Amino acid sequence: MEEVFYRTVYEIEKTHWWCVARQRIVEDVIDRRIKLPPRARVLDVGCGSGAVLEALSARFEAYGTDTSRLAIDLSHQRGLTNAFCCTLETFPHPEFRFDLITLLDVIEHVDDDLGVLKEAHRYLKPGGWALVTVPAYEFLWGPHDVVNHHKRRYARPGLRRVLEATGFEVRRLSYFNTILFPAALVAWAAERLLGVGADPRPSVPPAPLNSLLTAVFSSEKYLLRGLALPYGLSILALARRPP
Repeated sequence: MEEVFYRTVYEIEKTHWWCVARQRIVEDVIDRRIKLPPRARVLDVGCGSGAVLEALSARFEAYGTDTSRLAIDLSHQRGLTNAFCCTLETFPHPEFRFDLITLLDVIEHVDDDLGVLKEAHRYLKPGGWALVTVPAYEFLWGPHDVVNHHKRRYARPGLRRVLEATGFEVRRLSYFNTILFPAALVAWAAERLLGVGADPRPSVPPAPLNSLLTAVFSSEKYLLRGLALPYGLSILALARRPP
């Protein structure tokens, strides 16, 4: 199942509404909140098959890690030679320090989220940034979490606690994927009541619906410029290693 999942994501992550919109939101946060200099050194932890790493590499000196050999092979197929199959503890350039480390839907996959964040903190330059996204609300646990080997989902206070426990200063903490939250909650409730669920493997909806969902979710980048959204399907945290 894991191989099918990674290959499916590789094929669709540049078109699927969730992947495209999340990337637009992440790039907007980087541009407006961090304002990295050209060719800043960036590390994408848990880079998967490489769509986000590819976008980062077009602007920065970007590196990626993932513990899946298949994911790194797929990243290499995109021409991303700076993608390595390793953990942060075994990263092949221990001397590097980064301006930004992204952990996009990563720490929910590991038993020791605190340990991963500590390693990320160590690899940052003083004053460097970490951008973290995670799935929200334990009560929304479902087949998607099982297929993705999630260990947990988060609430905003819990994510703040683990970030601050590892020495980060939390500068921005907000739920997102908020506009679509009511529809997702209805689908979740129907799944529980009827005892059936959608296929958890990712697939691209029909083009008109995919375009609509992309536009709706992407529009939240404008809200996130000035607001901390009170609920949503995911959480975004922007944290800094003290100078």
